[in-house]
Amino acid sequence: MVKMSLTKIAFIFIFNVSPLFVISISKPVQAQTPSSSSDSLLHNALPPLKPTSQRSILPENKAYTLDTGDVIQVTVFGLPDQGGVAQVFNDGTVTFPLIGTVNVRGKTIMEVNDLLASLYSRYLKRPSITVILQQPRPLEVAIVGEVNVPGNYNLSGGTQIQQKEGQTQIASNTPSLPKVSDLFTLAGGLTVSADVRQIQLKRREKGKEVFYVLDFWQLLQEGDLAQDVKLKDGDVIIVPKKDVIDPNEYRQLADATFGIKYVEPPNVTIVGEVNRPGSYTVPIEQGLPRLTTAIQQSGGIRELADIRNIVISRTTRDAKQQKIEVNLWEMLESGDINRDVLLRDGDTIFIPTAKELEPSEAQRLASANFAPDEIVVNVVGSVRNPGSTVLKPNTSLNNAILAAGGFDERRADSSTVELIRVNPNGTVTKRNIPVNLAAEVNEQTNPILKNNDVIVINRSAIAAFGDSVESVLGPIGRSFSLLGFFNIFQ
Repeated sequence: MVKMSLTKIAFIFIFNVSPLFVISISKPVQAQTPSSSSDSLLHNALPPLKPTSQRSILPENKAYTLDTGDVIQVTVFGLPDQGGVAQVFNDGTVTFPLIGTVNVRGKTIMEVNDLLASLYSRYLKRPSITVILQQPRPLEVAIVGEVNVPGNYNLSGGTQIQQKEGQTQIASNTPSLPKVSDLFTLAGGLTVSADVRQIQLKRREKGKEVFYVLDFWQLLQEGDLAQDVKLKDGDVIIVPKKDVIDPNEYRQLADATFGIKYVEPPNVTIVGEVNRPGSYTVPIEQGLPRLTTAIQQSGGIRELADIRNIVISRTTRDAKQQKIEVNLWEMLESGDINRDVLLRDGDTIFIPTAKELEPSEAQRLASANFAPDEIVVNVVGSVRNPGSTVLKPNTSLNNAILAAGGFDERRADSSTVELIRVNPNGTVTKRNIPVNLAAEVNEQTNPILKNNDVIVINRSAIAAFGDSVESVLGPIGRSFSLLGFFNIFQ
């Protein structure tokens, strides 16, 4: 009976263990051993966490342990000739005058303090010892993926990264230990394709390689400083690309000290429905290099540009092509500048042709900042200043006539004008439009003009008849006036 009771108790105990306890003792995820190339590191990276709200698994925050290259300062109270500054040698030892050689490798500052106190107790009754880390040992770390300057970095002991006037500076001989964000700064900052939610830390622990996932978006939104892990010798940071671009995050990441940075202005190619297709260097002096800035450089969009289906082709650090679909019409409707995508060096921008545009949409596009700054309209016929006229976008028919000096009252037929338009598909449309100079903008009597429109101001009936008579009398001489011609028949 006793044996049965114990078995029953054990059974109840095992099956009433809290699930939370089981999770808390789970081992860190281990990865296969990657090759030395940065591409292999990227391909062997951990898959994205499925629940985005889940806290990432972070390395245990252990106390700093001493090793070769560390510099410590030891003070022995009452004995100024003892202690002093000592560097940890290759064998992990330090040497002091009275106690000789001491092995400190793998020990924390507190453990070394206790060890020295016990050694000095042979000579002192109550030794008071103070040990501080004056300069940590150099670290050799690597960073690959979506940063501007990936590679290996040697961080001097106590390296502290500072940024001043857009340049990265390194201040050494400080007791602070470098963090992941410091390495981002040294590597020129993140690219626009970086997935800050899935940054991975590869670290060797107990003879095995272990991956940890760091969520820097959590740091940015919630101030979770635990995500900015202190680096150790041999650490590798992997910054994966983000498959789905969210322009709303760009501004916040660009403002962050560890966020999106540009080493040089990006060079991009823009093709399709723009006035001057080609290659352009998008400036960053006046802000971030955005899509609309590149469109402005290319002369602005054409009349039938489909800004709802713009496609950006991008090559990421893992040499894969990424297609980014952009709808700038949503930006015009919402006024949200964050929908304006940031560009990356080597991007190719394609602006397709729309099948048709409503007049109201065409007028809205002409007012956009990525539309051409001016249009050219030809006003010919009976106006005071006929010829090509440079106008602002969204200029109406009446304003174009007035810009050409207005009607020639003696010769113009001011009741109707002819509007000739060359369409993007090569066809030509002609419209006779009744003139009402007092009318507001409307499609019937005062339409909005487009680039290369031609306005023909015809002659009045009297002017046309007079021109015919003059051509008849031309051989006789120009001394006869039109009035004299009519007097012949009186």
